[in-house]
Amino acid sequence: MGKDVYVDQDECTSCGQCADNLPEVFEMDDDDLAFVVDAKAGEEEAIQEEIDQCPGECIHWKD
Repeated sequence: MGKDVYVDQDECTSCGQCADNLPEVFEMDDDDLAFVVDAKAGEEEAIQEEIDQCPGECIHWKD
């Protein structure tokens, strides 16, 4: 079973990078803040890459 991921919208910079790179996992809401639409749709390695590259450092694995 895969890890679960979330976006801390208080830290989101609205860059849209995660939604552009992994649209099956991340989307932007009406306020241009990222959110997880389907954590199971992406491979853990690809999600980790988005975590590592996120300018706002707002994407995290759930404990």
